[in-house]
Amino acid sequence: MRVRKPPSIKQKKRLAKLLGRDEEVFYVTTIGGRYFLINLVLLLFLPLAVAYLSMFLFFGYFNLPVYPWLKYLGIPALILLIYNTPKYTHLIRMRQSYTYALTNRRFLIIRGIFSRKIVTAPLDRITHITVEQSFFQRFLFNSGHLVIITAGFDQREIVIENIGNPVEFKIYLEELTRKLEDSMGADPQDNQLRALSS
Repeated sequence: MRVRKPPSIKQKKRLAKLLGRDEEVFYVTTIGGRYFLINLVLLLFLPLAVAYLSMFLFFGYFNLPVYPWLKYLGIPALILLIYNTPKYTHLIRMRQSYTYALTNRRFLIIRGIFSRKIVTAPLDRITHITVEQSFFQRFLFNSGHLVIITAGFDQREIVIENIGNPVEFKIYLEELTRKLEDSMGADPQDNQLRALSS
């Protein structure tokens, strides 16, 4: 396996109460960092900067005689700021409360700060992983959506939105599932029979 940034002590401590005996955390991530920063700048900081600039122009703190209409840009900037409030607060909340972790046994999705929702998928039940990336997600944000299909009677689908480095996460998840299958020493026919019997 390639060398990746290990989980921090804080992340390990936070996840310790969710882990079973002999379970070890290998990788922890959240929504993409570049996705978060670019969207936060576009939704919050840019309209805020335009609003402050036009306010300073309107009250005469400095003057731009070539562009006198700039002092009225504060009105649409404030309207845009108010309109974007749910979007950037959701973005900040996602960054703080969405955690995706890989252990030697399972994949965990933890959502929430005060109330929590925890979804787990055992690695031996994961049958298919798909990465979905638009042009901007791939080249601008370095993020994407990960779709994980698990075995069972309902063929459950887990969708992870705007995860950072989704291709790397997919490769690492596949390496861990392959390593788990090799350590179990089971051949593919045994795995298929186990999936059918569940």
